[in-house]
Amino acid sequence: MTTPAEETTLSDELEQSYVESTPRSRELAERARNVMPGGDTRSVTYFRPYPSYVESAHGAQLETVDGETLLDVLNNYTQSVLGHAPEPVVDDVCSRFRAGNGVAAPTEPAVALAEELVGRVPSVEQVRFCNSGTEATMNAIRAAMAWTENERICKITGGYHGTHDVVEVGVADDGREHTGIPRTAEQRVQTVSYNDTEQLKATFEAVGDELACLILEPILGVGGMIPATDEFLQTARDLTAETDTPLIFDEVMSFRLAPGGAQQRRGIEPDLTAFGKLIGGGLPVGAVGGRADLMAQFHPETGSVDHSGTFNANPATMAGGVATLRELDADAIETLNQQGADLRTRLQEIGDDADQPITITGEGSLFQIHFTDEPVRDLASSSAGNPASEQLFHEMRREGVFIAPRGMGNLSTPMTGSDLDQIATAFDRALESLGYSSHCKSLHT
Repeated sequence: MTTPAEETTLSDELEQSYVESTPRSRELAERARNVMPGGDTRSVTYFRPYPSYVESAHGAQLETVDGETLLDVLNNYTQSVLGHAPEPVVDDVCSRFRAGNGVAAPTEPAVALAEELVGRVPSVEQVRFCNSGTEATMNAIRAAMAWTENERICKITGGYHGTHDVVEVGVADDGREHTGIPRTAEQRVQTVSYNDTEQLKATFEAVGDELACLILEPILGVGGMIPATDEFLQTARDLTAETDTPLIFDEVMSFRLAPGGAQQRRGIEPDLTAFGKLIGGGLPVGAVGGRADLMAQFHPETGSVDHSGTFNANPATMAGGVATLRELDADAIETLNQQGADLRTRLQEIGDDADQPITITGEGSLFQIHFTDEPVRDLASSSAGNPASEQLFHEMRREGVFIAPRGMGNLSTPMTGSDLDQIATAFDRALESLGYSSHCKSLHT
């Protein structure tokens, strides 16, 4: 659905206000352009006219180099579930780092984190560590290919699983995401629409025996923080079981939803799971875990998939992961999920009172703001990342609340009721500034 908001661009007033309030960031951005393409080294953190630079972060707050204090409702795209610099995690990471970190040998903290993941996630019998969610999904797919001896994968249109070749097909549409991806990758990828059970059935009827795996997110993240329906997930499980095709869940974002991740919350067990973000205690991390026979593809003596990396399972990251999961227990997750549910309700009430159609999606502590009044079930119905989202990002930032430029947000455990009030108030004022006239009576109820 095309809305008037999709035709908008960042206003001169909004851009000028941002530039005037971020002089030091502008200086740093100009310096960065001399030594990095466009001044950028992480595409998702770039926004127009230039990104603001963060000086420090503690709890739920960011301090920028321009002296601003922002409520962080982005949390490094869901990684900082405990907020920033949580003391128990910092203590364990620093203690382990002082004991030596760069060693070409296994260490006990890796065993401890693997045991924690196996203990929390019933579908995970064994674990392999790497350094990012990208590496996690890449290695999960490689294990599935080695096990099935097939090279074709099935993924969701709008599903983002990192930056290796085959998963960068079908992100924004059915083709490759950019020209840095070889066209031959497109031939190895079959895409289906999210939550379309009939299309998924038809795909498996046509090519199910040729697939190495089906990879999907229980919550479609980049595509708009859209929960999968129970029917879609169960259909995915049934079809993959019938064809002996490994089902891979990408839980890099959704693992925060329950002690055992979204799969526990939904009662669906995949064959392999990709982890990342929060399981490293604020340090680079990734992991793939699952059935022992699939994970045996990585066995150093009998497996067929070679997997190494200088920083795989480095002990400081592993210690940080153990400390994080210790703090993120069932009670903490339940509280966070309830806060998220309450916030989504409040944001939707504000949106319902606006002149511009707005739909809030999400689950647990995750949410997305869409500029549409139609049901949001897949990439085609999502408005994530349209121009109105960018304007909303700047307006909420001006109110002291930092969300994703595509309209996504998530909560962290240090957040309080007053923080949720601030988010709701900022959203209401941002809509008013954008000319959408929201004056929700239940703003503080």
